[in-house]
Amino acid sequence: MIATLTLNPAVDKTIRVPRLAIGAIQRPRESHLDPGGKGINVSRMADRLGWPTIAFGILAGQVGEIIAQTLDREGVQSYFVQVPGQTRLNVTLFDESTGRGTGFYDPGPPVGASSLRRLEKDVAPWLKVCPVVALAGSLPPDAEPTTYARYIRRARAAGARTILDTSGEPLRLGVESRPYLIKPNVAELEGLLERRLPDLAAIVEGAREIAATGVEIVVVSMGARGAVCVEGESVWLAIPPRVERRTTIGSGDSMVAGLAVAMARGESVVEGLRLGTAAGAATAMVPGTELGSAATVLRLLPEVRIERLEQVQPPSTDRSVSRASRDADRQRAGRADG
Repeated sequence: MIATLTLNPAVDKTIRVPRLAIGAIQRPRESHLDPGGKGINVSRMADRLGWPTIAFGILAGQVGEIIAQTLDREGVQSYFVQVPGQTRLNVTLFDESTGRGTGFYDPGPPVGASSLRRLEKDVAPWLKVCPVVALAGSLPPDAEPTTYARYIRRARAAGARTILDTSGEPLRLGVESRPYLIKPNVAELEGLLERRLPDLAAIVEGAREIAATGVEIVVVSMGARGAVCVEGESVWLAIPPRVERRTTIGSGDSMVAGLAVAMARGESVVEGLRLGTAAGAATAMVPGTELGSAATVLRLLPEVRIERLEQVQPPSTDRSVSRASRDADRQRAGRADG
């Protein structure tokens, strides 16, 4: 079974308009309302791929009920701690004339230390029976940035392998606790390393630097360009099939689900990369914030190309993240995260 943890879930509302006119009444062409939150999406896609999963998290109010009811309707097992307030409602506005979207993301409600401790206690027994645990998404505004790092250490002690998909300070501290796999996008990896990664060689070098700190597998998602995967001295490039991409929301979560399912099956990272890339492409084809179907994933799977990048050389100097840069980034992330 795959366990997922979503401490700051959301309901995602996507609105598509032919042309955005600021200050005018808009007539949406499409409007979608879907449960969101990275870990929740991972569980939903893992379930569609036929693997048992349980979604853990924190919900609040009527907005949170939308998530719980959707998971019940889809048959996804879940356990949530209820807190006062309202779960986030995130709105993404797509302007079809430009092909660009603008997101409005709520910070989420404060959840309280007692609720976080209760959830951590309730999750603990499952770490012994779930070989793969995905920790994903942002943290509640009052949660300690070390929260994911604690889960990683507890999971490893229980024999579970962790996947971490977050950003900012929680990502940096999580990496220090050595999760089994991380899946940043390029911007998140740039933030972790505090420098630009302008091309494929730079992305590979950056992923190798993080792998050298003790992370077994680093997968860097690059949108329509695919993903880079580093495991030890091996580097692969996953090239997705050509599809009509209608959104990018949820594609990364679907990739994590594919990686998690392959890990739970005992398959190689290459097979996980193939399944995750197909799942991400399937979700990109669906409008709004809905996820791709299992049938579409299976149809796209043979079209995914995996290339080994033997020509990309490892970095010639030790450019691991210094303590000083970590401390500086922590201060910035503390001001900006949420």
